[in-house]
Amino acid sequence: MSAHPSTLYSETVLAHNRAPHNCGCLADATHHGLAENALCGDRLELSLRMRGDTIEVAMFDGESCAITTACASMLTGMLRDAPRTTPATLRAAMVAMFRGDADAPGEFAAFAELRHHPARQRCALLPFDAALAAMQPKE
Repeated sequence: MSAHPSTLYSETVLAHNRAPHNCGCLADATHHGLAENALCGDRLELSLRMRGDTIEVAMFDGESCAITTACASMLTGMLRDAPRTTPATLRAAMVAMFRGDADAPGEFAAFAELRHHPARQRCALLPFDAALAAMQPKE
């Protein structure tokens, strides 16, 4: 049985949606990644400034729902001065949380209710996918 949709929007999610952190263009970005959700039309670009294998700064821009915006706000904050492997590690933790296998780190626990809404899980994973796309080698 599915939970009531209003439980999707915790106060943490709403606060990050109303006043997202690290939203905008990163003028000196070294890496860019784009992720889109064809089901709902969300489109998110994540820009990184990297030095070696360290993500120094991350910012995002795009058109997205409250869940994607809030998750991007949280993610970009956690990526500051983080190792290159952080987006993949955090994405794996989110997927484990959706399966009910583990708790997500930090504020990402605000998305725990999405385990009852599989279609909305893609919204929360979109920022991670944009970060991973940003780090792919360019051809």
